Amino acid sequence: MHEWFGYDYDASHTAPARPATGLAEEIRSFVDDSELHPPERVAFDDGTELTLTAAGTRTVVRLVVPDLEGADWQDLYGGVAEGWRFYLEQLRFYLDRAPSGRRRTIYLAGQATGAQVIEIIGPGTRWHGAGIVNDEGHLVSVGADPADPQPARVNVIVSTYGLDDGDFAALRDRWAARWQANVKDPEVIP
Repeated sequence: MHEWFGYDYDASHTAPARPATGLAEEIRSFVDDSELHPPERVAFDDGTELTLTAAGTRTVVRLVVPDLEGADWQDLYGGVAEGWRFYLEQLRFYLDRAPSGRRRTIYLAGQATGAQVIEIIGPGTRWHGAGIVNDEGHLVSVGADPADPQPARVNVIVSTYGLDDGDFAALRDRWAARWQANVKDPEVIP
């Protein structure tokens, strides 16, 4: 699960509903707080369900999240659905591209317009949902409405695979510099 679920963080980043010890504990909590209904359904204690359906040589993964009828962009951004969208996008990337090496992430948050975020991310190939695969081959998942001209809370997860410590640190520093120079109240994790 570490290759697609969540993003790396530690005790210094304890956002609401996140275990203080980091991603490994969050994954353990995810598993412990779910009920498996073999072979195709996993139910979570908040009413969310994840289903798997065979479709020829493929599998359709469907997430059903309760209480979203009539929700607007901000409701989705701030809630569970936005996180799941990121995670399922990351799962699709992992399964489709089969990247080698351990996954490491850079989480970016702050206040910006959708257009600012798109400019910071730079060029790449659109990847389903609201992500791109940038020119370096990293999946960049975007939590911002690109059409919204008003600054709002936005987040981005950059998923990398197979980088050694030095290369990861250099990449993180490049992203942090761009992010901190262009958004209000920037946050970069790890």
